[in-house]
Amino acid sequence: MKVLNLPLTIKVFKEGSSKENPFVAYNPELDISSCGKTEEDARNMLKEAVSVLLDGAKEDGTLDQLLEESGLASEKSNFSFSFFTIPVPYTYKTLQKRYA
Repeated sequence: MKVLNLPLTIKVFKEGSSKENPFVAYNPELDISSCGKTEEDARNMLKEAVSVLLDGAKEDGTLDQLLEESGLASEKSNFSFSFFTIPVPYTYKTLQKRYA
């Protein structure tokens, strides 16, 4: 089994209009988002959403197309995998401190 390790951008922000799940995590490459009660919850929910999206694309036979269209792959890949590793190295607060 091979693991697909994607370098995904994850933007986390607080949405003021939701009191139950005020934090939103967004991935621009795949144009997908999710939300949660905390920043960590929102990131974890986004990881799950991305996994569901990629699993579905693999089952449909459109994974290569999805990865190419999102700019994550430029040529056909021959991956065989059952789960995805999605690194989340920085939160917005960490980046603010780093580049302030």
